[in-house]
Amino acid sequence: MKISKFFIDLFLIIAIGLTWGASFMFTKIAAPVVGPIDLVTSRLLIAAAFLAPIFLRKHHFKGFRDHIRPLIIFGIFNATLPFFLFAYAALTINAGTLSVMNATAPLFAFVISILWLRFSFSWLQLVGLIIGSVGLLIFIGYESLQFSWFPIACCLMGAFMYAACSNYLYKLNHLDPAYLATMTLIVGTFMFMPFSYYEGGISFDLSKQVWISILLLGFLCTGLAYVAFVILIRRMGPVGASSVLFIVPVAGMVWANIFLNESITVSMLSGCFLILLGVGLTNFFGPDLTEDKL
Repeated sequence: MKISKFFIDLFLIIAIGLTWGASFMFTKIAAPVVGPIDLVTSRLLIAAAFLAPIFLRKHHFKGFRDHIRPLIIFGIFNATLPFFLFAYAALTINAGTLSVMNATAPLFAFVISILWLRFSFSWLQLVGLIIGSVGLLIFIGYESLQFSWFPIACCLMGAFMYAACSNYLYKLNHLDPAYLATMTLIVGTFMFMPFSYYEGGISFDLSKQVWISILLLGFLCTGLAYVAFVILIRRMGPVGASSVLFIVPVAGMVWANIFLNESITVSMLSGCFLILLGVGLTNFFGPDLTEDKL
C-alpha cells in the first residue's frame, strides 16, 4: 500500500513538474506580445472552458453558496493575482529567475503550515528544502540571475500567495479536488475579464507560435496541472506538494534540450541531483500528515 502511494505521488510530482516546466517558456513567448493582463485572462478562460465540461456535475452545485468564500479567495490569490504578478515580472526578468522565485513557495508553505496549521515537522524535511534551494541556485547559475527589485518582489508575493493557498486547500478536504480547481479558474476568469476589456480585449491577430503557447499554457499548464496539484496537496500536504516547484527548472532544462537543442552543463546536472535529493527528503522522510491540536 505504501509502495503504491509512493509511486503515485512520484508520478504526480514528475508530471506536474514537467508540465509547469514548460509554462515559463510559454509565458516568455506570449507575455511580451499580448501583455500580462490579456495573457492571464486567456489562460484562465481556456483552462476553465476545458475543465468545466469534464469535471463539473449538477450535484456539485447543491452547496454552492457555502463554497463562494473559498472560491473567491482562490480565484484572487491562487489564480488571478499570482498569474498576473509572474506574467508582469516576465516582461523584465528571464525564465531562470522566474523559476528561482517561484521555487520559494515551498519554504513559505513550510513556515505557514507550522504557524497556521500547527503541523509537526522533521528536521530532515527542513534540510530537504534547504538542499533543494541550494541545488536550484547551482542549477540556474548565480551569474545568470537578473536582479530587478520590483519584478522580484512581485514574484515573491505571488509565491507567498501560492504557499498560503496550498495550506488553505489542504484544510478544505470536504470538497472534490477537480470541482474546487475548476470553479477556482472559472471565478478567476470572471474576475479578470473586466481588466482585459478595459485594455481593449483579447487580440486574435497573433502568430502561430504565440497562439500555441497560449493554448498549451491554458489547458495543460493551468487546467490539467492545477487539478493534479490540488490532488497532490490532498495526498502529501502543502509542503510536500509545493516542493514540486523545485522540479520545474529541471523540467525546463529537459524541454530546452529536446526542442531548442540547448546544452546541459555539469553544474546543471549537479544542481539537478541536489534538487531531487531535496525533494526526496522533503516528501518521503517527513512526519505523517497530522495536525497538532495545540
